[in-house]
Amino acid sequence: MNKLFTIIAFTLFSLNAFSQSTITFHNYSAATILGDTISMSQYWGKKVMVVNTASQCAYTPQYADLELLYQQYHQYNFEIVGFPCNDFGGQEPHSDSVINQFCGGYGVTFQMMSKVATISADTAPVYKWLQRADLNGVADAHVAWNFNKFLIDEAGHWVAHYLSPTSPLDTAITNWIMSPSVTASVHSVSSDLNNLIQLSKSDNSIISLTINNRDVKKISIAIYSVDGKLISTIYSGNAFSNQQISFNASQLSTGIYFIKAITNDAQQTIKYALIN
Repeated sequence: MNKLFTIIAFTLFSLNAFSQSTITFHNYSAATILGDTISMSQYWGKKVMVVNTASQCAYTPQYADLELLYQQYHQYNFEIVGFPCNDFGGQEPHSDSVINQFCGGYGVTFQMMSKVATISADTAPVYKWLQRADLNGVADAHVAWNFNKFLIDEAGHWVAHYLSPTSPLDTAITNWIMSPSVTASVHSVSSDLNNLIQLSKSDNSIISLTINNRDVKKISIAIYSVDGKLISTIYSGNAFSNQQISFNASQLSTGIYFIKAITNDAQQTIKYALIN
């Protein structure tokens, strides 16, 4: 049976939001609970939930639901990043080492970070981004208590904010994890935000692309695995309006892939699913 390509090429919010801010979740780094520093760019190609946690809160049992969510959906390129926080009711007074031991009691295997401030004068940079529309380009969203949940898409864009009472297993969250949404996104320093390329399917496992009508001289187009590894450069060279480019995908396995087009002043990422 020929492989069927399901093409996903739409934004979760308007291109105006992209023009307002080019900062994404992936621009930030933070310390882990073990003292290492990681870049959030390692989550490129994955959906992420960011949650501020506490050990002595009425919502602390949500650790169990968070771990259950992680165990059930991690296989679908979903990650959870927990930031302990003592800003609300002094309900996380412990050191990172004690918090880490406490999380072990819940069997936590998702990524826990070093304790941060979320609403004080020394708010962690990533939490400024999560709460401020002028940084994330989408919405203001004030962290009101422990176990607030933020959803981030595969390209590092802000998607949604849920308050403490929302269960990690809420269907709004699980449906989002399993949705085929993302990331046809154009970041450009020019005023023209039209897509660089368009993607269509064919009946013989050939990915067909068309270069759109843009005033660019050179373009590079490559295909990546869901974890960001380069699979193949599809095209690199002169760009001509309505130029047709094809890639034989018959050797690719079933799964999620990304096609990235880059010019001197813009880039576009398109996600698609390859289904047997």
